[in-house]
Parts: sequence; structure tokens; C-alpha cells
Amino acid sequence: MKNQNIEPASFFKMMSLIYNALLAGMIIMGGIMYLMNPSKNLDFDLSNQLLAIMLVVMVTGVFGSNLGYNFLKNKIDNNDSIGEKIAKVQGATIAKLAFIEAPALLGIILYMVESNLAFLMLSAIMILYFLVLKPSKDKILDDMNLTSEERRKF
Repeated sequence: MKNQNIEPASFFKMMSLIYNALLAGMIIMGGIMYLMNPSKNLDFDLSNQLLAIMLVVMVTGVFGSNLGYNFLKNKIDNNDSIGEKIAKVQGATIAKLAFIEAPALLGIILYMVESNLAFLMLSAIMILYFLVLKPSKDKILDDMNLTSEERRKF
């Protein structure tokens, strides 16, 4: 992850591309799965073990994304070079997004197994939360612990 030759402008383009690719993958996969097996069954019965597991995975994903991001973000040292800071914040952001994408994809897969729209709806909730996590330039710059000189380079 120590790619120190990343330019700030290309870094933001790359982060946007990664985010949009992950988002599109979840939406396309959910749409294809629904088109392959359109179901009208909507059952939020918590005695269904898979539904209970899905809810636990969702909660774990949300908390894990925040904890993992903060843990990795806190490893950014003020003495690191800009390239190292970029690499660390990129890794932290991708990990945060993966913690949200995993439960969404699990819900899509469980929808195919159970033909229960509840799983697809829970995946849609995770996708909506994923939309909230879109990395912004200001948020990333704040998380990188940049000095005033480094901020000017960006």
C-alpha cells in the first residue's frame, strides 16, 4: 500500500472510481438477482435464522466500518510523507466501504436462497448507508492529518 507516487488529483479520481464501482456492483447484482427470481414474498419473521444472522451482520458491518476506519486512520502519523498518508487513508476508506458492502451482498445472496424480499430490502438499506459514506475531498483531507504546507499541495 505504500504507493508514494500518487498525485492528489488522481487519488481523488481513483477513490471516486472505487466508490462508484462498488456501488454499481451492489446495485447491478441486486437488480439481476431480482430479475432472475422476482418474488413477492416479504416475511420479516425473526424465527428465520438467516434473517437474524443478516441483521447481526448488518449491525456488525456498520460498527465494524466505523471502528476499522478510525483504527486505520489513527495510524496516520504527522511525520509520514504525503504518499504514505494517501496510501493509509485510501486503505482505511476501502476497508470502511467493504464493511458495508459485505452485508449488502450477503443480503442479495440470501434473497436468492430464500426468495424473501426482506433480504433484498435489508440490502437496500445497506446500500443507502453506503451512499452516505461517499468519500468527500474535505473529509479525506481532514482525516489525513496534513500540515498546512501539505494542504497547499492538495
